[in-house]
Amino acid sequence: MIPLYREIYKNRINYLFLAPMYILLFLFLIVPALQGLYYSVFEFNIGSPKTFVGFKNFTYLFGEDVFWIALKNTFVLVLIIVPASIFTALFISVAVYRSSQWVKTFVRGSFYLPLVVSSVSLTLVWGFIFNPVVGLANQILKTVGLSPVTWLGDPKYAFLAIIIVLFTFVLGKPVILYLASLGNIPETFYEAAKIDGANVLQQFYNVTLPLLKPTTLYLVITGTIQVFNVFVLIKIMTAGGPGNSTQTLAYLLYEKAFVFGQYGIASAVGAVLVFLVTAIAIIQYKFLSTDIEY
Repeated sequence: MIPLYREIYKNRINYLFLAPMYILLFLFLIVPALQGLYYSVFEFNIGSPKTFVGFKNFTYLFGEDVFWIALKNTFVLVLIIVPASIFTALFISVAVYRSSQWVKTFVRGSFYLPLVVSSVSLTLVWGFIFNPVVGLANQILKTVGLSPVTWLGDPKYAFLAIIIVLFTFVLGKPVILYLASLGNIPETFYEAAKIDGANVLQQFYNVTLPLLKPTTLYLVITGTIQVFNVFVLIKIMTAGGPGNSTQTLAYLLYEKAFVFGQYGIASAVGAVLVFLVTAIAIIQYKFLSTDIEY
């Protein structure tokens, strides 16, 4: 087994090229996260001295109903959006992979376009779609003989609207990556499976799925992080309402810091977010990691 320092020295040129990325990662992700953990045990406002309060911020936070509502809503979004986007993207990718190059290019372009458009612009468009008077959603309901609903003003429908919009936001990347990963699977694997008598479903289950596992792991972890951090969508469409029905941890952090000025409690929310995302990512990696190479 090669000692770690020798391995690092052997690949020193590679690490040199990676250094700028690691420096930026450290400065703009690791350092702010550590600062948030540090501030979570203090009570303070901008311009005022910090007072050490220990775990008082966490005790206060865990005693609030709005925190548990935000936690529940966040987990529900993760449990719905991440699996739904993965399975839908996998189905679309497998369905169009054997199609002509024109079809694949069209699908890639269609799903890539929302990734390069401002999330604020997309959210405003969806806000117009869910407009209770002239919105497309209610026009469709009227067409099929159903009564229009107040999508963003009714707690029964606001969370459903958030799920629909967020699903469209996160679907593009999985489709593009799955299409690229399918192109990297050697055809000889499928030919060998056919010789062994495997049908289409058996080829998918025994060849395609295992070889797409690294991509699936990446998409599950990054998708979970993306859903945990959803903010712009909530801020523009519902502001956590009505009645906290669309409240999430990321939006609660914003409210505590920039609406109520409770920066210590906001830091505690951030600490909870960091802990949850890290713990879930470790669990996902443990169960989905693979050593398959091809």
